[in-house]
Amino acid sequence: MRSYQIYWIEESFANHYYGRERMFFGLFSDWEESSGELNQIIAKQVEFITKPIPYLPTQRILQHELVKVEGTKWIEATARIEREDSGAALILNEKCISIDAWGPHDCEYIFFEILRRNMGQLLAVDLKNERYGWLKPIKQRKFIY
Repeated sequence: MRSYQIYWIEESFANHYYGRERMFFGLFSDWEESSGELNQIIAKQVEFITKPIPYLPTQRILQHELVKVEGTKWIEATARIEREDSGAALILNEKCISIDAWGPHDCEYIFFEILRRNMGQLLAVDLKNERYGWLKPIKQRKFIY
């Protein structure tokens, strides 16, 4: 099973650390593994670099887009896509979006694509499998000298 947390990163941090996503991964990994006072300090850092997920607009976008997808169920803050051999569940939270997926990757990619098209600076992190990346890569400006 794959488990992703998707964070909306503040634009200034996303631009500054583009190409160094490993630093974000390290921060979220340390936050997950820490406890006590260190956990509180890292939580404040995470809160500083992330933006809250706009719950109702995100829920409307997902509901509107998922109507077209076969095998979709929506129960409160959870969307599920289930196929014969794969599936994914998306849970909408205030600070992050969680996606749990099993089987081939096709169901989670449906969620990723919807989020990519409709929101910016989203960073997906799978701590267990050490995978991370932007859902929509930041376009780099090319300067001509």
